[in-house]
Amino acid sequence: MAGRAKAKDEEIEEHQRSAAEQLARLTVGSGLTARSLEVFVSVARASTMSAAAEQLGMTQPAVSQLISQMETALNFQLFDRSKRPLTLTLHGAALIEPARAIVSGIERFEQALQWDLGGQMPLLRIGMLNSFAETIGPSVFTELRKSAAQLTIGSGFSATRMRAVADRELDFVITSDESPLLPGVTMAPILTEPFLIVAPESYEGDPRAIKPLSETLDLIRFGRDPFMHSRFDQTLRAWGISPTHHYHLDTHAAVLEMVASGVGWTILPPLAVFRAITRGDRFRVAPYPETSMKRVMMVIAREGEGTQIVRTIHAAATKALKSKVLPVLRQHLPEIAAMMMLHDYVKRE
Repeated sequence: MAGRAKAKDEEIEEHQRSAAEQLARLTVGSGLTARSLEVFVSVARASTMSAAAEQLGMTQPAVSQLISQMETALNFQLFDRSKRPLTLTLHGAALIEPARAIVSGIERFEQALQWDLGGQMPLLRIGMLNSFAETIGPSVFTELRKSAAQLTIGSGFSATRMRAVADRELDFVITSDESPLLPGVTMAPILTEPFLIVAPESYEGDPRAIKPLSETLDLIRFGRDPFMHSRFDQTLRAWGISPTHHYHLDTHAAVLEMVASGVGWTILPPLAVFRAITRGDRFRVAPYPETSMKRVMMVIAREGEGTQIVRTIHAAATKALKSKVLPVLRQHLPEIAAMMMLHDYVKRE
């Protein structure tokens, strides 16, 4: 096992060296390479050929030769060699900032190559449901920071659709989008959870009896998913219920505030009420009577890309659910907790 791991590490190192050497030979202009620009920037920063050579792990003659080759190709001098320390000529001063930009861009490119071989990715763009972000999101963020130098997190309806991944607007999406799986994307389920009827604590009836509940209080709708709203409307109509709904809010926190104030009732999944439960907010809660109505929370990615990131998200989310969320729900809503199901990670090729 140790031998295979060592061989794999050596293979990765060799791949990285090869990639770096290819970038160093990259031609960026007539007679110029990425390596020569790197040397130019280093000499300008260090002000001596010998200091630049030490920083770059080169010999001083090799550095001097590259600078001379650049000057021959450009047909003008980059440094005034009559000065000590070296100073840039007018032409050299004009080129130093563009050269720094090219060298910096190549360094970021190398970092991206290394991420694919186990290093750190410069940027990850992730769409995430609010209920996920507010409950187990911090645990996932902590793990993802090991894989990415920078994270951008989007929420809201458009940022939590698989279409955002298919169109490459985002790299990964954590969602419950029930749209048919699009070509070129794959999904890894994390959690299946039921829906809940949430009524004010002041409501004296049984929240399981939706008809009298809907005749007494307004239904406060959450979110902008037309498919999900259509499914709820179908089941309600099947039971002869046509609830009034004067309120439609985009955050579950706002919906729960309205419910707590006695304005109406709502339908939400357990993760959406978790924070309210931990704060000690009191509601009348019951499972939605149509047990087939469930929400599957999943990670959406592009096929053949980011498998390790998907695995990281899945593992961190599952661990947080087991250690932080489910114990609280078992204490306060044991019937609901028993209806929640965690999914094992299965790699999809």
